[in-house]
Amino acid sequence: MSQYVERALRYCRAVCSGEQPACRYIKLTSEGFLRDHAAAVAGTGPWGFSSGLVDDACGFAETLPHIKGPCTGRLIALLDWQCLLFAAIFGFVERGSNVRRYRQAVVFVPRGNGKTTIAATIALYATFASGEGGAEGYAAATTRDQARILFDAARHMLRDAPQVARDLDVEVGINAISSRTTASRLKPVSSDAKTLDGLSVQVAVLDEIASHKTREVYDALLTAMGKRRQPLLISISTATGNTSGVGKLLFDYSVAILEGTKEDDRVFALLYGVDPEDDLWDEATWRKASPSWGTSVIPDAVRSIMKQARNDASQESSARTRLLNMWIGSDDALFSMRDWNACADTSLELSQFEGQPCHIGVDLASRIDLTSMVIVFMKEVIEGEDRKLHYTVFARCYLNEAAVMEARNASYPGWAASGDLRITEGNETDFNVIEHDILDICRSHQVLSVATDRWQAVMLSQRVKAQNVNVIDFPMTAQAMSDPTKELGAAIRAGRLRHDGNGPLGWCISNVVGHEDTKGNVYPRKARPDNKIDAAVALIVGIARAMVQPSEYTSIYDDKKQRPDGFLFV
Repeated sequence: MSQYVERALRYCRAVCSGEQPACRYIKLTSEGFLRDHAAAVAGTGPWGFSSGLVDDACGFAETLPHIKGPCTGRLIALLDWQCLLFAAIFGFVERGSNVRRYRQAVVFVPRGNGKTTIAATIALYATFASGEGGAEGYAAATTRDQARILFDAARHMLRDAPQVARDLDVEVGINAISSRTTASRLKPVSSDAKTLDGLSVQVAVLDEIASHKTREVYDALLTAMGKRRQPLLISISTATGNTSGVGKLLFDYSVAILEGTKEDDRVFALLYGVDPEDDLWDEATWRKASPSWGTSVIPDAVRSIMKQARNDASQESSARTRLLNMWIGSDDALFSMRDWNACADTSLELSQFEGQPCHIGVDLASRIDLTSMVIVFMKEVIEGEDRKLHYTVFARCYLNEAAVMEARNASYPGWAASGDLRITEGNETDFNVIEHDILDICRSHQVLSVATDRWQAVMLSQRVKAQNVNVIDFPMTAQAMSDPTKELGAAIRAGRLRHDGNGPLGWCISNVVGHEDTKGNVYPRKARPDNKIDAAVALIVGIARAMVQPSEYTSIYDDKKQRPDGFLFV
């Protein structure tokens, strides 16, 4: 058997047995590889396996040199986890042929694990050494500079391995690597180069896809693969704070494939990271996340960075994303997304709370931002000698169809399809839809107050007030927002909050960064314009109203106004 295949199998067995530390997603990948390899060898199922193709690809990679770091100038020696990647994407074939099974590979791994080096070798092999005439290979990213990182790695490898370049009969240029005999070519492409139309992709590597704000480059490459017999699109990255981009969507899609909730035999996923129960400050966790620990990942460097992150909260988010491959949200995220996700209960339905008291927080926007309404139900619970508020929240988010069609956020269409995001016609969000929904909730629930920004909601407030709803003009000041922002964070950490898993609300929560003024007030902000926080602001406003002492709205209970249709408004 091929030594590379044997190493891949041994690695997967070690992962499955627990001998090799790995997160749950890598265990699922390893189980799948072992299962599919066994079926291929036994001659069952649609896939065969070619050890010879694996040997050819891995052997080629090990003729190329490292071009940076302490191993510069030395030939690449594939690690076991890299053998698994090569064995999967080059070994599995359609039974009875050498046509590759996998059309896509999705690889997420922390910084320092040599992903660019490995991606460059795959790009070179698939473009020039896999026997495909006229192959088009692309090193792709959103910007030209980012695309050149991977392309330049491939170019420098051939520059430092002139015999390989001669064997391939390629000319290594500044902006392209070209084969004189097969008319194949590898070049960098980006969204700002306006060169994405008319491609015929044999292989493309999307570098740092987690940083892509739109799906433009990914979609252009994916749709350009139809003219090839066995194209390959590799998306390779480390997690970032961009939880709404195509990278996070692709990561989540890969997770769904691994967990069996979606079926796609043409996508191979290798997702390194940590598990929810792991101690983030334990070195064993750091080793678990980085498969190149002790080689390209220098333990002392990681120890130093993690020590600093533990002592400096401003560094923690960066360390978690870059070294542990965790999706955090904003790089200075105020709320823990791990804790937020733990508060999710997708079985929750608003109808389960019919007739119960609640507050509604509203944050309005007319064009490119989300308009959000969050319904907050509260319950006082005795915990020891303390009384704590527990919250159940439901979000309704709105956006005009023009903003969705322009794809300002790659997640918008999916959220619209699932019902998490409600679309209004035109290029401005229709506040009449929000008004209708508020009144509808008031008919079925005991709405104690609807809190809105006094500067953004004059017309809406007046119309809703006319229906005898208790509308509160909420000041969006640091003093007013600080306590409920802190309370929201405390409730999330303590598990005193439940939510229904609304996608836009979770995204907004992940984007909130905290700014503390000289008086210790914390005001929710966003790190970048594209990082919307509107639904989080609506939730904070709703929490602020829920924190009001019951005595402050007792008079409201005593003065309910009966509508002719039999519904009660407060």
